[in-house]
Amino acid sequence: MQDHNWDDLRCLLALQRTGTLSEAGRRCGVSETTVARRLKRLERALNVELFARNERGNFEPTDPARAILDHAEAVEFENAALREKLGQLAGRIEGTVRLSSVPMIIRHILVPNLEGLWADHPNVILELVPEPRNVDLTKREADLAVRFSRPAQGGLMTKAKKLGELEFDVFCAAKTSAGAEDDLGWIGYDDANITLPQARWTDALRRQSSGRSSVLKVEDIDTALEAVAHGLGRAVLPKVACKRDSRIRPATAQFRHQKMTREVWLLSHSDLDSRQAIRAAKSWLTNLTWS
Repeated sequence: MQDHNWDDLRCLLALQRTGTLSEAGRRCGVSETTVARRLKRLERALNVELFARNERGNFEPTDPARAILDHAEAVEFENAALREKLGQLAGRIEGTVRLSSVPMIIRHILVPNLEGLWADHPNVILELVPEPRNVDLTKREADLAVRFSRPAQGGLMTKAKKLGELEFDVFCAAKTSAGAEDDLGWIGYDDANITLPQARWTDALRRQSSGRSSVLKVEDIDTALEAVAHGLGRAVLPKVACKRDSRIRPATAQFRHQKMTREVWLLSHSDLDSRQAIRAAKSWLTNLTWS
């Protein structure tokens, strides 16, 4: 084949990681039509079919695609290393770091503290990916991930470091009077998320309180927070997500429950530790206040 085109390989990697043309295009900063066109060009050059649709309609790599993914990832890594090397020659740390985390952590912890990263490293570009699911760092779906638990897979290729703990408490709308708190219902979680620690805490507190049963069920913390802010009930929420929100206050009622905390972990791929931009982002995350 002709010399490879990096834009084509980048689209190959993006589609393998996302499964859809639209999401692959979003990651590459182009339209889904452009992604499809570049992949067709690569298929013609290689004379193979690179993707097939599965039963859900998503794109999955064929065997020929899997055979070249490692090479495409190597090119991706070398391109990132080259950009960082050029930055070093100019006396600065630069590069792009793709960071995945649950939406709540991104919105309420990472975004409000980004100035701290850029104060030290103004040329580091951070791509924040709000993603409820656990991304696979071994497939380069992200460079770093901040999660509520240690990785269940990844082996020696995935490094884990505890960043801290988030404390939870019961919150209600600031406009709710102390006397009206007992009349509030509880905002719980749907069946798909009933095993989450905050869902179990909510259920335990509901049983011991005089309040009504769950009037609303949600699937994530941010939706529960907005429901509380609008006076729709009370909920167990992370303190750090509520302290800057004047619409919300801690409940005055005393609830008997063990300390409600969730650990926060930083996950990284061991192969990427040589990149200075990655190390800068990890240092920034390590020094954040998580309580």
